[in-house]
Amino acid sequence: MKGIYPCISLSRLCRLLGITRQAYYQHFWEVSDITIGYQLILDRVIEIRQIHPAIGGRKLFYLLQSFLLEHQIKIGRDALFDLLAANKLLVRKLSLHHARTKRPLTKNHVPGSSGHACSSRQFLQKTRRCP
Repeated sequence: MKGIYPCISLSRLCRLLGITRQAYYQHFWEVSDITIGYQLILDRVIEIRQIHPAIGGRKLFYLLQSFLLEHQIKIGRDALFDLLAANKLLVRKLSLHHARTKRPLTKNHVPGSSGHACSSRQFLQKTRRCP
């Protein structure tokens, strides 16, 4: 804010906004602490993902608990998911849908035949033959 209005003192800017200078500085310290904490979490997640690339968010949250306590970072599961999503670190679910190839059916296709189209008359003639 001071960079935008260099000729106005910080005290005056804070009075205009209705906040104290202490609140102004506390806000920026808090934001920088959160940013540093988030960066530590992201670095740790990347380390874990190098070993286990498909590990999900809930298990990551479980594995990060000791790390978070050690660094005194408070973050919940949903906030961790939001952080991972913002940095494109969520694992995509694998689709269980298997692609099947379908042969286009022809007009005179008879199931169980060799796959060649034949008329019903030809099919009946083939089946009536005795060996």
